[in-house]
Amino acid sequence: MGGRSATGFVKTGSAPALVVLAVFAAVGVAVLDDYGVSYDEPTSRDRGVMAVDHVLSGAPLTGQSNQGHNRFYGVSFEAPLVLAERLLGLTDSRDVHLLRHLLTHLLFLTGGL
Repeated sequence: MGGRSATGFVKTGSAPALVVLAVFAAVGVAVLDDYGVSYDEPTSRDRGVMAVDHVLSGAPLTGQSNQGHNRFYGVSFEAPLVLAERLLGLTDSRDVHLLRHLLTHLLFLTGGL
């Protein structure tokens, strides 16, 4: 880095990056409902539902979501998505998936930041 500290780089180079992130945010929100549900998204959500139900009520970790390759899906992102949909009282599958897509996009933006 030629003697420049990481703090100095962030301070001097952050304006263009913030503009790019703002554009990504605007475009992401504008096209949010233009995309459908991916092949594995219902399976991922089911894993999150199963994990949240297990933690909150002691429900057993069984069912289709715990079989085959699905057992390798992590819940560290899925469980908070399920909690968000429950806190917002979403029951319509379209609303649930739009929220999932929005929160996934926000995670992308946070990672970019």
